Amino acid sequence: MFDDACAVTEAKMDLSVANSAALVSTAVDRPHPSSQWVRAGIMLYGHNPVSQVQPPHPLQSAMRLVAPIIALRTIKSGESVGYGSTWTAERQSVIATVAIGYADGYPRHAANGTPVVLHNQRAPLAGTVSMDMITVDVTGLMPTTEIKVGDIVELWGPNLPVAEVAHHANTISYELLTGVTARVPRHLI
Repeated sequence: MFDDACAVTEAKMDLSVANSAALVSTAVDRPHPSSQWVRAGIMLYGHNPVSQVQPPHPLQSAMRLVAPIIALRTIKSGESVGYGSTWTAERQSVIATVAIGYADGYPRHAANGTPVVLHNQRAPLAGTVSMDMITVDVTGLMPTTEIKVGDIVELWGPNLPVAEVAHHANTISYELLTGVTARVPRHLI
């Protein structure tokens, strides 16, 4: 329709209308967008904004958010974790404190159960996200004796789609990918 309107007005201009969703949606039918300029946007992070359509070439996550475990603690059944005691242990549990919080751009509203990845296994968020840290229930992972302070936790990236984390935080991937704050070190590979 946009191309038809330009033809009617005989406009001779460079167009910049093909965003990530347009590129994914048209890539199956037309390998080259009709406009001369495109703006890939969120595709540059490896995120497909059109979940119902798979692009001809799979996208790969280009951003990985990680943080280290800074403490491990065993709590008893019935004990709570985090501000407001929003999570209570139903059994004796091992809780990992991870050095990331909403001041770093991790979503403040990530719900209990939001997954993280540790040693290629998923573990659920336990308790409210605080300014500088989160707590994770690592009880069900590999022998917990193998989990150590300093181990790296993936908050999103190749092993955990950012869209899944966004869903748990009742937000969108765009907000998470662009909301990582300046205090988080960047390592370009």
